[in-house]
Amino acid sequence: MARAKKKADRHLDRSSWVTAARKTLIEKGVSGISLRQLAEELGATTGAFYWQFANLEELLEEVRKDWADRNTAPFTKAIESAGDDGWDQYLAYVRVLLEEDQYIPAYDNAFRDWAHSSPRTAEVLRNTEAFRIEQLHNIFIALGFEGRAARVRAHVTYFSQTGYNAMQVSEPWEERLHNVPFYAEVLTDRLDLLRIGSVEALAELILGRKSQ
Repeated sequence: MARAKKKADRHLDRSSWVTAARKTLIEKGVSGISLRQLAEELGATTGAFYWQFANLEELLEEVRKDWADRNTAPFTKAIESAGDDGWDQYLAYVRVLLEEDQYIPAYDNAFRDWAHSSPRTAEVLRNTEAFRIEQLHNIFIALGFEGRAARVRAHVTYFSQTGYNAMQVSEPWEERLHNVPFYAEVLTDRLDLLRIGSVEALAELILGRKSQ
């Protein structure tokens, strides 16, 4: 067993430990993250950890950075790729929420729970959420809203989504897709999506693919 662990040690880098810590944070919370537990998860020795990190707090700081990037970058990339049109940007934002192939809602939930007991994590959470809300604010400005109208819509959009995730609402994917036009009407004042009658057409417009 020791020989097998030494072999595994040679193939581990910092990202291996961060990935294991992320998985534990999502499944068990920050209290479940321990050096021994992570080493067992990776089939490694605790000595391998200290080749990569000075201590556990250094790893936790990497997890904070991982969360801020991993759960925000998909929105940034999608919005930037949509160009300058506010409606295209809004649909790109919705697309990331619907697909959930890069953005991980459970990671957000676990990170917010962690923030209750960690001032440093709470600081990262505040800064990252301020950035996300500003992204939405800019979308609503691009849609033609000004001042408080744009700001409040950005907050409502963000807070409704975080509440949705925190409550772990479970509904069929097609039901979520059917609800999108009504959210769009409330938040953007546009009726474009309400005029689309089928889930298939909505999926093709928003996601660029047929409904599954």
